[in-house]
Amino acid sequence: YVFAITCVLAICVLSMLYPARNINYVVNMAPTTNQAGRRRTLMRACVHFTRELVLDDGFSRTDRTDSANALRWYLQELREADAAVRLGGDKSITTGADYHTKGHNEVMYDEGCPWREDATDCSTEGMPGREDVSKHGLQFLLASFYDAVETVLSRYAGPASEYNTHFRTHDDVATAEEFAVVEVQTERLELLESDRDVRFILTAFAGDVFDGLGMILTLFHRETAELLDSIHVETQLLFAVYVGVVALLFYWTLFRRTVWFALHEVDKARDFVMMLPTHVLRSDDVHHLVDFFLPSPTGTDDDDHDAPDQLEGSRLPLPERRASLAHEGPPRTTAFQSSGSAGFQVVR
Repeated sequence: YVFAITCVLAICVLSMLYPARNINYVVNMAPTTNQAGRRRTLMRACVHFTRELVLDDGFSRTDRTDSANALRWYLQELREADAAVRLGGDKSITTGADYHTKGHNEVMYDEGCPWREDATDCSTEGMPGREDVSKHGLQFLLASFYDAVETVLSRYAGPASEYNTHFRTHDDVATAEEFAVVEVQTERLELLESDRDVRFILTAFAGDVFDGLGMILTLFHRETAELLDSIHVETQLLFAVYVGVVALLFYWTLFRRTVWFALHEVDKARDFVMMLPTHVLRSDDVHHLVDFFLPSPTGTDDDDHDAPDQLEGSRLPLPERRASLAHEGPPRTTAFQSSGSAGFQVVR
């Protein structure tokens, strides 16, 4: 019994501890996936405010200073999110993807552009000086994007000392009054094409940068799904092992052994009864003795029936007992014979 209970307890502990080895990884994947998806949003915000900074026409209800500050803020958030996803240690991410996801490293650092339909063609037409930025991996492409944004800020924004985050707390009334009338500055529209850094940033909105970040996000989703599926299979397997062990130990070992032990005790009781000196008892006494081992007719196990009183004759002194037997006639032999599960049968 101690061995069986120990085995069941060990299986219970194993069922909890073995899947628990993945808890840290599962917990880490949630913020990693969140920041990986957030990178695409932050990148597109950078593209949007780059365009607004260059045009400076007020259609987005921001002036040049607010556009520049917003661009700086979103660029900084993008860099922090990217570093957290890759290296960890920030944004609630304990371990970066660089240390545990092979597919992520292949997309980020290996040569090629796997996010394109034709991964062998990584050329970028119409981008003087940046024709081959996509073929060196996503990390090189992101670094080029950061560099282009910094260049645009230095070219069109004010000094960095003017940076603040007031753009995040706009006064709707004041903003509506300030931009009650807006006018397109057509002469600045040409900058969107003539400035190669601006054009490179604008193509990232739905180009290689966006597609590459989307591919990384898909890898994280697939990895998380595979991990959860494996945990589910392991849990089912451990439960099946637990049920099997319990059935094996408690039925085949404990229950059957207990039943065997009870039957063995029955056999021992029968052997004991067969050794009783029934040849010195009267016929009526034998019946009372047999009744002691049979179930009560009323369905209750009452040991205080009238057998002791009716066996009073068997307690006579030996001389008187012999005289009584002689008075009854010739000695009669009486023995017990087992009749299977039906109890005992008196044979004269």
